[in-house]
Amino acid sequence: MMAKKDEIRYLNKVVFERLELTGDFKRTPKVFFEDEACFMFLSKGSFNFRTPNQLLSFSEGDGMLAKCDNYFIESSGQGEENPTDSFIVVGAFFYPEIVKKFFENDLSLETLVHPVTVSKIHLDTLLKFFIENLNYLLDNPSIVDDNLIISKQKELLILLSKSENSTSVKAFVNSLFSSFEYNFREIVEKNIYSDLTIQEFAYLCNMSEATFKRKFKSVYNQSPARYIQSKKLERAKQLLNTQSKTIADIAYNCGYSSPSSFNKAFKKSFGLTPSEYKLN
Repeated sequence: MMAKKDEIRYLNKVVFERLELTGDFKRTPKVFFEDEACFMFLSKGSFNFRTPNQLLSFSEGDGMLAKCDNYFIESSGQGEENPTDSFIVVGAFFYPEIVKKFFENDLSLETLVHPVTVSKIHLDTLLKFFIENLNYLLDNPSIVDDNLIISKQKELLILLSKSENSTSVKAFVNSLFSSFEYNFREIVEKNIYSDLTIQEFAYLCNMSEATFKRKFKSVYNQSPARYIQSKKLERAKQLLNTQSKTIADIAYNCGYSSPSSFNKAFKKSFGLTPSEYKLN
C-alpha cells in the first residue's frame, strides 16, 4: 500500500510527513502514533474516511482535522475490489505535551463551542501557502532544525484555529485533546448499512470483539450479526419494492461487499433471489 514516505521528526516524534499510497486496498485503520491529533491535506487522489458516526469523502485539495480516535481509511470506489489509483497525503501531527506548551503564557483559556472530532477543512490562501512551504521542507530535510519545526507547528495551529472559528488558539488546542464520548447506539446505526465486519464495528467502538458483542446484546437483545443482517435485508426489500436500481447498486447500498453475497443472504432469508423477488 505505501509507495513512498518522507517525514520530519521533533523529540523523536513524527510531526510532519508526506505519504504516497497505492489504491490497492479496501479498508485500513487510521493508525495514530500515540494520543496525537492530526491535520491531513490530500494533494492527489481520493478516499473515504469512516469515523464512528460519519463517512466523509475526500478528494484532491481537501483538508481534514482529526483528534486521536479509531477511524478507517477506505477506497472511494464503491464495490471495487482492486482499485489502482494512488493518493498523496501531507500530514501534521500534534502531541499534547508539545503543543500545549506553545500557548501557555500568551493566550487565555476559553471553551470551544463545537469540539473537534473529525472535520473537513477549507484551505484558504494562507493554508495553501503553508502546504507549499511544508512540501519544500519535506523535500529538503537538511535545512530543518528544532526552531523551524516549532515555528511551523505554531503557525499551522494558528491558521487552523482561524478556519475552525475558535475563540482563541488555546481553546482550539485544548479541544484537540479533550475527550469525546461517542454513543454506542449511534455508532451502530450510522454504520449499519456498511460492509463492516463485527471486528471492525468493535474497532470503531474502541472495544474488543467480545466486549462489543456483549454490549450489543445488552442494547439490542440480539447478536450483532443477526440484527445487522435483518436490518440490511429489510432495507433491501424496501429498495427492491420502490426503486429501479440494479441489483448490484442495491447490494452495495445495503452494505454487502458483492452482489453474490447479497443474493446468497437474501435467498437464504426469503427463499427467492433479489431478481425473483423484484419480478414478483
